[in-house]
Amino acid sequence: MRHFPLVILMAVVATLSGTVLAQGSANFPAKPVTLISPYPPGNTSDAELRIYQENLNDLWKPQSLLVDYKPGAGGIIANNFVARSAPDGHTLVYTAATISMLPAFRDDLPYDIFKDLSPVISTTTKIFVLAVHPSFPARTYEEYISYAKANPGKVTWSTVGAGGALHMTGEWLAAATGIKLSFIHYKGGAQAEVDLIAGRIDSSPKGAVSALPQVKAGKIRVLAIITGERSAILPGMRTVAERSPAEFGIPGFSYPSWVGVLAPGATPPAIVEKLNADFLKAINSPKALKSFEAIDSIIVGTSSDGFRKLLVSEVAHWKKLVKDNSIRIE
Repeated sequence: MRHFPLVILMAVVATLSGTVLAQGSANFPAKPVTLISPYPPGNTSDAELRIYQENLNDLWKPQSLLVDYKPGAGGIIANNFVARSAPDGHTLVYTAATISMLPAFRDDLPYDIFKDLSPVISTTTKIFVLAVHPSFPARTYEEYISYAKANPGKVTWSTVGAGGALHMTGEWLAAATGIKLSFIHYKGGAQAEVDLIAGRIDSSPKGAVSALPQVKAGKIRVLAIITGERSAILPGMRTVAERSPAEFGIPGFSYPSWVGVLAPGATPPAIVEKLNADFLKAINSPKALKSFEAIDSIIVGTSSDGFRKLLVSEVAHWKKLVKDNSIRIE
């Protein structure tokens, strides 16, 4: 072995390592996989989690996908639990855009999003709209921005927590259009919806499908789509991003409604790719497509590398927004 050429030895080791990884991924999962949710049971995310379960259980028989709940601290508890879990692909975390916002506010996170967690897949997204109470003076998006400019701090905007996606989208809109909004932070979306319908708050981002019955009933009014694509259920309603500067358009503006799955950071690449492939099969099954349509989720299905690039881009975006506008949260 002393005289074995080094280059050949390295090639043999690489081949053996690749074989072991391939065999490991072929036998995956070897036991039930646990997907940690950062939200409490009964949250709206449960509908999506059930779709994963039903379709991955079909794919992974006799193994299964289990869901466990570790809510609190804006997702930090769940993220850290998975970051410290065995990197074998059997413990994952369900995540949303807030994970990319936390580094903008916290330099003391107990995990590094890019070292301690490994992106598996961004699964779906939703269409969101800007909704107002019918009594609000503005009838259009342009009038909304003009009214807010003329009345700094008077227009209220609901969130479900400081530093979350609803809040940061409002901060982005305000910074890009030169307005000042007053953010009302609720503990949950249900009370925010009650207050919007009652007229106790002026405006709120809402999922398009959940907003539609209230629009038809005249309880709220939609001014614009705040994600990057139009919705067939709101024909003619334009996005903020597609509008001209004169109409207070914001290039690239999109409410970050994506969700996805992460594994521990040291999970072998072959296992990550197996997870990605299995999730892709599961979310694109005929049964899943019908279920996602019912809850207004649009399938994205990125590669693991595509999800990583999304996270890198969004972490940078939110850090810049927070720094440039001196945004603080309590």
